Amino acid sequence: MTGGPAGPPGAGGPGTRWPPGVAGVRRSWLAAGALVAGLLAMRAVAPFVAPPAADRPGGAAAPAASVVAAAVAARPAPLAEATGASLLLGGDGGLLRVDLDRRRVGRVPLPLDAAEADNGLVERDGVVVAVRGGVAYAASGRPGRPAVRLGPASYALASAVPGRVWLVEETGDPERWFRLREADLGRSRSPSSASPSAGPAARPTLPLGRRPVAGVPGGLLVDAAGDGAGLAVWDPRTGRLGRRLAAGAPLSGVAARGRAVAWVEGAVLHLGDLATGRDRVVAPPPGTDGFAVPGAFSPDGRTLAAVTRSGFSTRPALALVAVNRALAVRVTGSDGALSDRCSPCLAWAPAGDWVFFSRLGPGFGIGAYRLGRPRAVSVPVEVPFSFPPSFAATRPE
Repeated sequence: MTGGPAGPPGAGGPGTRWPPGVAGVRRSWLAAGALVAGLLAMRAVAPFVAPPAADRPGGAAAPAASVVAAAVAARPAPLAEATGASLLLGGDGGLLRVDLDRRRVGRVPLPLDAAEADNGLVERDGVVVAVRGGVAYAASGRPGRPAVRLGPASYALASAVPGRVWLVEETGDPERWFRLREADLGRSRSPSSASPSAGPAARPTLPLGRRPVAGVPGGLLVDAAGDGAGLAVWDPRTGRLGRRLAAGAPLSGVAARGRAVAWVEGAVLHLGDLATGRDRVVAPPPGTDGFAVPGAFSPDGRTLAAVTRSGFSTRPALALVAVNRALAVRVTGSDGALSDRCSPCLAWAPAGDWVFFSRLGPGFGIGAYRLGRPRAVSVPVEVPFSFPPSFAATRPE
């Protein structure tokens, strides 16, 4: 998430000119008077903000201890149980592999010419595709294995076909803005066999007004502008748009799994069904100001992990949505969840029992939530990036 604007500078006008020596004395007396007045005011209101010592248990002098205890209790507890998952984090400092259960952190070797800029991560069958500075790399979940170059890409999307990803390259030509390739990552869970699909049908293009946003059965889901605007399924074999979902603009994010699609318009979360073309609006959880991004579906497609937006008096947080009921619940202890400058900002464990998310405070950290638990916890790992990292989860090797 992005930081807010800086506060306004202090206001003040030109002061009255005083003879030398007088101005300093006058300022000293004014400062002393202000200090005395502040102390008297604090003493006057003390009976209204704290009960007398005789009315407090044990005759404590002030409720400061209980306030501190409450603040400590509100902090997320550190992760203390096994997750059965490892994380790959992509940031401006490279790729990190985090073995959550062994508490080990290591760097994924990248080619010497790999750029520092992070353009997102996509996980498919244990292989993670990282896009950095216009080039896609495939990294396995095995420690010590270097990432393998796949080819040019501005971003990547998970294909509906297992073991494949769509590499999307932005060309700068409005008529052929998006050049597409479907890369086969292989079934061995090793990027050494990864190779892009060949043939004329493997490199179709889309114009600027049809942005690919997700892989779905039958092709790619595109965010179409102009006439017939909305979300539509594009068939790369025929080049035609098929099934559609009515969606406004702009969209702040799209998630898809199978025929289920989730997107956010403004602060409103929609759940759509590609088979019927219908969508439902998800009411934001109590105490939130709507949604920031749809996040990601669980591996079984039954739950959507989303992030709420920040408001005047609310902090963003992780929210879980039951897809069949379109019901959202805010996860306690997930305050500070991020939804910007990372792609994606959260990831499900392969077993679908944990959600890991990027969070703020202090610095950039990792939050974790196990389904059924009363609150989220923090992962005690330092994130050495200048911006929130992108997330991918695999099984530990």
